[in-house]
Amino acid sequence: MQDLQNLFAEAVSLHQANKLVEAEKLYLQVHSLLPDNINVLANLGIVCRDLGKLGEAEVYCRQTLAAAPDDPAQHLNLGAVLEAASDLSGARIAYEKALQLAPSHPKILNNLGKLLHQQGYSERGLELIEQAIRMEPNYPLALNNLGVIHSERGDLDLAGKCLEKSVNLDPDNVNALYNLAGLYNAQNNFIKAQTLLTRVLSIDPNHQAAHHMLAALCGTSPPSAPRQYVEEIFDKYAHRFDVHLEEALGYTAPSALASMVREALGSSLPFAAALDLGCGTGLSGASFREIAGRLVGVDVSRQMLAKAREKKLYDRLEQEEILAFLKRDAEYYDLFIAADVLVYLGDPKPLFPALAARTRGNGIVACSIEETQNVEGYALLPSGRYAHNPTYLVACADDAGFSVLVDQPHRIRKENGEWLAGALYLFIRKEASDSPREIDQVNPQTP
Repeated sequence: MQDLQNLFAEAVSLHQANKLVEAEKLYLQVHSLLPDNINVLANLGIVCRDLGKLGEAEVYCRQTLAAAPDDPAQHLNLGAVLEAASDLSGARIAYEKALQLAPSHPKILNNLGKLLHQQGYSERGLELIEQAIRMEPNYPLALNNLGVIHSERGDLDLAGKCLEKSVNLDPDNVNALYNLAGLYNAQNNFIKAQTLLTRVLSIDPNHQAAHHMLAALCGTSPPSAPRQYVEEIFDKYAHRFDVHLEEALGYTAPSALASMVREALGSSLPFAAALDLGCGTGLSGASFREIAGRLVGVDVSRQMLAKAREKKLYDRLEQEEILAFLKRDAEYYDLFIAADVLVYLGDPKPLFPALAARTRGNGIVACSIEETQNVEGYALLPSGRYAHNPTYLVACADDAGFSVLVDQPHRIRKENGEWLAGALYLFIRKEASDSPREIDQVNPQTP
């Protein structure tokens, strides 16, 4: 038994040192001899979560709960695993059960508060996180989460105090460092933001969001935003996306594009099949559903797609990067919708040939851009989004066989209380632009 205790202690030490593979191996050795030991099962669940083996982690957590159903720590562990697997509803149930069993547990209060905020219950989330900090004033994770909430609410001074304290308490926490860098960026303190992003990359060289934002602040423009960056932003944003974008930021691009389409092509509507690129929660789907016989949506964010699915607007939804989807998709479309997509996609040059390959007849591309005249092509802005020179956008479309049907200036969204200049475009396939728009049979697909 002493040998097993020593082996378990060694596994814990490796786990704490972030040597996860080695720790798992030793935990499994102990587990083979003590298959019902709660501590071993619990630690296996945690290490598997840390390794990204979320299915195995959930199995271990549920085994632990079966043995100790009244232990709040085990409900907390299960919630963390389900949250990592993007099962936010299941995670919430687990956290709420943990809180029933331990109403003053700071970690439970923090985890449930963060989750509720992500689900759009910001007031209740804020209340729980503040309670966690009252119980444990030097709790860095709760301070980080509180700083994020205050930042999103526009109270940058209070957010800075929380995030700076979090970083001082836990100087190597990449999430807190990245969030504080984002705050400095929002305050136009670009030097401090660059310093912190460089620090993040020294700890985690594969942090794609930090690479992207550092490039933005250093004035370089990679051809597109990394998938991890976009996916993480919108997974966290999904549950409050519609209200924040439309009410706080004044976002109207989807409805404005739909109005342009009706005015330009009203006599030949509806479209046989439309593809909503970067469909998000379905804001464009709501604007275009009535003028599309069939509507397909594609997005990289699982949580955004879940919200879109709830609206029952789409005949098919796919989680994939846009260019990869266009390359392997079998359908043809006579309308492509790209509202607020190029701001994350970056260089439009690869997009238009991919659209042309999936276009039926003289198909239409309806898109929005943030506009810049400061570069010849496109520029990655400090916001992390791309702005485009209209001349370059039109040239990219022209090279792939599309010409401008209609374009007009448009206020894209508010940033720091100011409207961002942008433009809306309808492009049409040039080779068919002098003849009536062709609408033929939709390729059969299973929704």
